Amino acid sequence: MAADEHWFEPVARTLSPAYRRLGEQEQALRTELASLPEAPVSQQSEHIGWHSRFAGGPNVTKWLQVDLGRTQPFDAVVLVPVDVAYGTHPGPGFGFPLRFRVETSDDAAFSEPRLIAAFDDADFSNPGNAPIFLPAPGAAGRFVRITATRLWPRGDLALFALGEVFVLHGGLDIAAGAPVTASDSYDNAPTWEPANATDGQSVLGPPVQITSTPGNGWHAQTAKSADVLKWVQVDLGAEVPLDEVRLYPARPKDFPARRGFGFPLRFRVEASNSLDFAQPVMLLDLTQADFVNPAENPVIIPVRDVRARFIRVTATELWERSNDFIFALAELEAWSGGKNVALGAVVTSLDSIEAPSWSRRFLVDGFNSQGRILDLSAWLRGLSRRRDLEQELSRLNAGRIGAANDLASAAIKWSAGAALAIAALCAWWLRRRARARRGELEALRQRIAGDLHDEIGSNLGSIALLSQMALREPDGARTDLEEINRVARETAASMRDIVWLIKPGVSGAEDFIVKLRETAAVMLAGLEWQFDGDHLTRPLSLEWKREIWLIFKEALYNIRRHAAARKVAIRLADSAGEFVMQISDDGAGFDAGAPSAGHGLTSQHQRAQALGGEWQIESAPGCGSSVTLRVKWAVSSPNSGH
Repeated sequence: MAADEHWFEPVARTLSPAYRRLGEQEQALRTELASLPEAPVSQQSEHIGWHSRFAGGPNVTKWLQVDLGRTQPFDAVVLVPVDVAYGTHPGPGFGFPLRFRVETSDDAAFSEPRLIAAFDDADFSNPGNAPIFLPAPGAAGRFVRITATRLWPRGDLALFALGEVFVLHGGLDIAAGAPVTASDSYDNAPTWEPANATDGQSVLGPPVQITSTPGNGWHAQTAKSADVLKWVQVDLGAEVPLDEVRLYPARPKDFPARRGFGFPLRFRVEASNSLDFAQPVMLLDLTQADFVNPAENPVIIPVRDVRARFIRVTATELWERSNDFIFALAELEAWSGGKNVALGAVVTSLDSIEAPSWSRRFLVDGFNSQGRILDLSAWLRGLSRRRDLEQELSRLNAGRIGAANDLASAAIKWSAGAALAIAALCAWWLRRRARARRGELEALRQRIAGDLHDEIGSNLGSIALLSQMALREPDGARTDLEEINRVARETAASMRDIVWLIKPGVSGAEDFIVKLRETAAVMLAGLEWQFDGDHLTRPLSLEWKREIWLIFKEALYNIRRHAAARKVAIRLADSAGEFVMQISDDGAGFDAGAPSAGHGLTSQHQRAQALGGEWQIESAPGCGSSVTLRVKWAVSSPNSGH
């Protein structure tokens, strides 16, 4: 809220009890919101989820059910959406039903179903990428069924889709890896198939609080071929009954764009009571076919009727890094009686890289590569509650706007004098805004004039000087003329960029993203590069675009001139109301903690600060570089001329 608008809030709170009450409710919700887990960035892997066959309209019943193997108690059912963009739909919540119910039963036919939750009286709000946590105190059953009674519309058709179904008991997911059946299924492996609904891979990723970590995890010695056998094992200290084993993939800080770093293509997980695994018990065998990389999603392995002291993970086909093959894990958990008994345990392995960021001890330290691992049930409940609060805050905000409109209507009725006073106050406020806007535009004109003077003027001066030299020294004219041609082309390109930037009617994020993509194509010619920046739509202020544009060009210039890179990845996203730009390369890297010898990094940092944003660079010698910019969107007003 601008400084000149602060007068309205205390007046409205004083004169309108409804406005005041809504404000107090909003403050209470925001206080609770601050205590909840942060919404994770989408971790959608190649295993998207389950997708029903298409129906001719939404009023068709379809269902999906999970077989827990035996009748057993559980505390909650959690439904996780998928993230797939289609048409005008941005992606989050794709296929989530408008109306549905969740039931449990002891028989697959659900002849005597027991209701857990019902949302079939009114349309359910699209959950986005947030889970729906459904408490089920005292529930028990073998089968859990989710029945959609009103499907998600997709054009003239309709469908039902889910990314994951958790069935929680004592903090564990007893549905992990469970068999899944459905009324019908649109199968397109590995993207869409029923088994994806209980494979642990979803938009949510791992239950983690992002923070500094002791290390990345454990990393075996590199190999020259994929079929080299590697293993790592954990000594729990005593024989214990096992309930669940979890494997957390790595995402090291020096390879931030590579989720699932080092996770094996084929592997097995075994338990034993002897150190040499002379008589192992197989917990999971995935050695016969390649396992789809889970990104950062934990691989959850339910265990029944097994007591053991040792747990071993054996990779039989390694993950390809570049020109070598590796096996790495961020964390291994072993759950027994509601406790992670692997925390702080002794770890041994066939071989290991022991370094500041990789070590056996980091495999059981309670962290993955990005942060502290949280309780799964509490984390899912918190994310679900965050979704509820954000929707409630949206409703409260609409209510406050309505209360403010009611207050304005009442004020008009109070007296003609009060109406005139309000009109005068509004006119004064608009004049103040207009003066401030004129000042902003004048400052922007000065900056653009500076750009023209510094870049275009300097280039034109160089052309003039070179042409004079060519006239004086005809023998060397060809070299001078070639330089004149180069400078003239750069000048024309710079002028096109500036004209594009200030061109009326070009203010949206889509136009801006297209321009950035075109610039990347020119500046990264000859390199292998990837650009991900679709589905961003906002009207943007000219000054904001100018600063982002200059940061973008400077980052690509640094890569081209200094990085000796072969591959470049550019990612642009709209995340929680912020514009996020990440540019990574696989080049030579440098010591990011050392004082910078150039002006480019400092310039990018200063421009980000001027926008009120954050700019970070991660790099190490031989490990490439990654530049990340986070800044709030600066949206242009309809009458701004931007």
